[in-house]
Amino acid sequence: MTRSLLSLIAILLAPSLTTADTPKVPTFEGDVLPVLNTHCLQCHGGVHQKNGLDLRTLPSVLKGGKSGSVVVPGKPYESLLWQKLVKDEMPKTDNKVSDANKKLIREWIALGAKGIEKKTGTAPARAAKKPAEVAKFIDREIASKLAATKVPASLKADDGEFLRRVYIDIVGKPPTAQQAAGFLDSTDADKRAKLIDSLLASEDYGKHFGERWVNVFYLTTVNQRPMQPEPFKEWFAKQLNEGRGWAALTRDILTATGPLSDAPQGLFFYYNGDMNSQFAPKILAGNIGQVYLGVQLQCAECHDHPFGAWKQTDFWNLAAFFGQAARMETVENKNTPGVKERHLEEPKPGKKPPTPPKEISINIPNDGEARNGGKKVPAGLLDGAKLTADPAKSHRPPFAEWLTAKENRMFARAAVNRFWAHFFGRGFVNPLNDFGDHNSPSHPALLDELADEFVVSGFDVRHLVRCITLSDAYQRTSKVAPGNEKPEADALFARMAPKVLTPEQLYDALCVALEVPEIAPPVDPKKKPNPKAPPPPSPRSVFVSFFRGPGEADESTELKLGVPHALKLMNDPNFNNGGKVADRVTMTAKSPTEAVDELFLAVLSRKPTPAERVKFVAFVEKQKTTRDGYARIVWVLVNSSEFMVVN
Repeated sequence: MTRSLLSLIAILLAPSLTTADTPKVPTFEGDVLPVLNTHCLQCHGGVHQKNGLDLRTLPSVLKGGKSGSVVVPGKPYESLLWQKLVKDEMPKTDNKVSDANKKLIREWIALGAKGIEKKTGTAPARAAKKPAEVAKFIDREIASKLAATKVPASLKADDGEFLRRVYIDIVGKPPTAQQAAGFLDSTDADKRAKLIDSLLASEDYGKHFGERWVNVFYLTTVNQRPMQPEPFKEWFAKQLNEGRGWAALTRDILTATGPLSDAPQGLFFYYNGDMNSQFAPKILAGNIGQVYLGVQLQCAECHDHPFGAWKQTDFWNLAAFFGQAARMETVENKNTPGVKERHLEEPKPGKKPPTPPKEISINIPNDGEARNGGKKVPAGLLDGAKLTADPAKSHRPPFAEWLTAKENRMFARAAVNRFWAHFFGRGFVNPLNDFGDHNSPSHPALLDELADEFVVSGFDVRHLVRCITLSDAYQRTSKVAPGNEKPEADALFARMAPKVLTPEQLYDALCVALEVPEIAPPVDPKKKPNPKAPPPPSPRSVFVSFFRGPGEADESTELKLGVPHALKLMNDPNFNNGGKVADRVTMTAKSPTEAVDELFLAVLSRKPTPAERVKFVAFVEKQKTTRDGYARIVWVLVNSSEFMVVN
């Protein structure tokens, strides 16, 4: 029996031992393409294809060029690619391929010239899982990669660190002192999960995520005078708070029609217009590709993508759906901004209606910059599926339906990647808008599983947020552990990345910390308001405008604030007088020790360490008045790096 038992154990262990000892099989996308990108695609990419050879994709490599096949799977010495590389005949520049990379390519060909097996574009046939179950899958995948790379994970964040993080990530602002005390003092084993649920049920959840997503478009516009985004943000917040699915919400944006007063999501088209706010199909195509598909499609505007698989026709296929979209004209002698489609415009009295187009198409601008200028390109779907659409009707719905379909994995993967980056400071794919064979995900199986879960949940954003925030990976501390301090560990999610507060988050955090509804200079009672003048900008918008750093959009792990911003926070009376929190603590605290604890809860959402408590209590006792001491403590905490960052 003992011998039989040992034999059974050996059989059970054999597969795992074999798997561990099996060397990694190189793939085209993960191993070979980066080498070709560095050395070969300048001459054999999307701009130039000497001898008809395109090395951007595995199918094109296997197809070869005018000289025939360049790769014979399993036979490197019969493969022209290897023959040219080993003799340094390719590339013809001084930028030769290293011996290590030559060996890699030879091994890749010898082992069959394989590529990464990609998930097909079919909708997953299963029901949504419980968030806790998905969270466990997240942790298994993260742990597996950490174990494979021998990088240790940091410890679980304490309650104070988690509390401030989850508040700011979900609702955009920290908890009040009372909320922080209630959570920290609770002994409920499920208090973290319950807190996540309560935050997702609040209206601030929709406001925060709505603002973050509108800013993706608003902050990247080239429009010199973009209209204020508040109506769009309010619309977005309402959709999210009502639980509208991400796919349906996206369709509403892309097909918005009519006055902005009825369809405020039409501001999307204004932010994707040209410098004069005229709608530009090529800008729409490029930005939709980046945000909703996660691809750099705009690189194929003038010619085929230099390094990716996208062709120039792919770019203009997409742009064609928006060729008829335009700003509304003056209505009843009033300037009524909105979105229309020219071919569906109601004719003016005595005028003939527009002639409906025979097909949905667009002409590539003949401006001397793009190849094939003047060529007519029909609308088409990026996955090659056949388009069946009536050109006499609105052109945008067919594209929106394809984009948000359950079968379109690009849409779900791009959305999941952006939501993940919101919480972790980086996505599985970075940059977020650069999916492709050249830029493989850090955790491909996890990305696919979360994309499937997003689809089967009905593109439920709340469900996705629960799955992510319940995971141990999200609830780790940002403090490094020995072995995960190197930058390479960032992509492994071994620890939480500290994220810099956005200007909006910083303003709201100041309001919470100072316990004031808004931060604005006092109103001069002698100055009479002018009823004919436009309303002044809100204190929040003025603050955000001043603190918005340079760049296209907020980058959560990059601190872009400089000396002017630091001086503003340190010297502006609105920020250094202690606010109402100093007044409250002065009136209610029974001792300086209790006051210091309360101030830390109000500003940093945690209690002070014993050393901090002793130091700050001693500081208060040296001041002329306790109120001055408390105000100065608030000033110190507000200007600390801990306040500016969510750990």
